[in-house]
Amino acid sequence: MNLALLQDDRGQELGKVLVFDDLTMLQNAQRAAAWTEVARRIAHEIKNPLTPIKLSAQRLEKKFGAQIQDPAFSSCIGMIIRQTDDLKRLVNEFSNFARMPQTRPVSASLAKVVEEAANLFREAHGHQENRPDLQFTVDQDSGLPEFRFDPDQIKRVLINLLDNAVAAVSDVPEPRIMIRTQYDSLLKLVRVSINDNGSGIPLSDRDRVFEPYFSTKESGTGLGLAIVRRIVEDHNGFIRALPNEPQGTRILVELPVADLDASATNRLANH
Repeated sequence: MNLALLQDDRGQELGKVLVFDDLTMLQNAQRAAAWTEVARRIAHEIKNPLTPIKLSAQRLEKKFGAQIQDPAFSSCIGMIIRQTDDLKRLVNEFSNFARMPQTRPVSASLAKVVEEAANLFREAHGHQENRPDLQFTVDQDSGLPEFRFDPDQIKRVLINLLDNAVAAVSDVPEPRIMIRTQYDSLLKLVRVSINDNGSGIPLSDRDRVFEPYFSTKESGTGLGLAIVRRIVEDHNGFIRALPNEPQGTRILVELPVADLDASATNRLANH
């Protein structure tokens, strides 16, 4: 906050101006930059020895597996290989976070991208014998326009958010997940929300869930939602975690719709 006094030519006070600067985005960017460097270094330091460790374990198994009958030998070899693979997957997540691909916006249909992501989860979770009660619905705004965005990256955002939603409703008696799209023609803004009726996110964690390496899952790395936020911010958008009434979580993504006519006019003028 900055307070300034307004005075006239005679030095008499006319009033005060109090300016509030919201530094949230700046602080988020600074933290993301710091964590990016950490991720890059960790990926570099860990990735190099993983391949020779795994190859050495496989070589031992191939050379001595038939000679050594002790079950502990094969068990330990298998453990080394599995743990190495787990570490490699973790390192790949570090690498993905440290080297996010550049956004390549094109004129595309967000409704189509949403439907593609939804179909993946319908096929994977909508017909499981152990979860026949999972209700998965999509509510699309028929007025959703085409606009410029990166379809691959936004699809990645949706898949990550839907994956989290499925995990959130895993213990719910009547699990429900809904994707909803809405176009605000006045603000030229597209909203996409992922709603679930899971246990929800505590108020104290709603802002932190998008920070790198913060996770409420026991096996989570905390990078998924950090990558999601970076993609949304690269599209000049916003993402928020909100409560879903009466129960659960609502993740809201807001993306600005670029003026395609103006963009096309500018391209023609340049030629």
